[in-house]
Amino acid sequence: MFADWLQYHWDQLITTWFDNNLFAMNFYGTLGIIYGMFWTVGLFYLFADITGRPGFLLKYKIQEPYTPMSKSEFLDLIGQVLFNQIVVMVPLFYLIARAFEWRQFPTGQLPSLARIVGDYIVFLVVNEIGFYYTHRLLHYGPLYRLIHKRHHRWQAPVAISAFYCPFLMNSHILTQWLWYGLVIFITLADHSDYHFPCMISTEFHDYHHFKFNQNFGSIGLLDWIHGTNNEFYKSIAYKRDRFFMSCQPIKQLYPDERQTNNNTNNIKNH
Repeated sequence: MFADWLQYHWDQLITTWFDNNLFAMNFYGTLGIIYGMFWTVGLFYLFADITGRPGFLLKYKIQEPYTPMSKSEFLDLIGQVLFNQIVVMVPLFYLIARAFEWRQFPTGQLPSLARIVGDYIVFLVVNEIGFYYTHRLLHYGPLYRLIHKRHHRWQAPVAISAFYCPFLMNSHILTQWLWYGLVIFITLADHSDYHFPCMISTEFHDYHHFKFNQNFGSIGLLDWIHGTNNEFYKSIAYKRDRFFMSCQPIKQLYPDERQTNNNTNNIKNH
């Protein structure tokens, strides 16, 4: 059976690579997942930002016009990312891995699909609570100037709430790795300023970078409760905040009202 095949190869993986060591799985394994996803996806976006190629991708930019990244901006970005990933994340992940080792999270028998889905539902809610309130706190005057201002210029590390969720649920290490990879992928997409077809919408968080006092959460639940997405609901970005499959950019499917009115007036004048 397929489940037996998966279990066999999973057992081989954790034995060969980590010798069934809990700390090694959550330190080296988790860092490998996060760094691998970050640099694989991140380099794709970075290449597009620097070169503007392939050119057809530019039509999916959310905020126009496209401006190539300068050399100084590139060096500043790389320096900040390396600082975050080496100086900040390595010691932090060491402590997190020790905490998970103490928690004795499961690593052997693979979880059922129902358990994974159930864990992820809890993850989404817990991450929304942690992300929303810490995010709003980081927009407080001194904290914003000292810490969070750089996030509104460059991409930021994953919120600590993303790690608390699996700890709370004592999730299987495979569930954790899948979750961390998904969080990194979504974080990079949210900060890419691209809204591609057949991918999750990035309009919600992109609007936060356009209007700093809107859309503090990750899924919008607490923004709805606290009314911190009222402007977003009235904007064209809200209409574009959806999954679409057309090769035509979402901004053409849902054009600005001013652009629509101008086109209508031009037709009338002709």
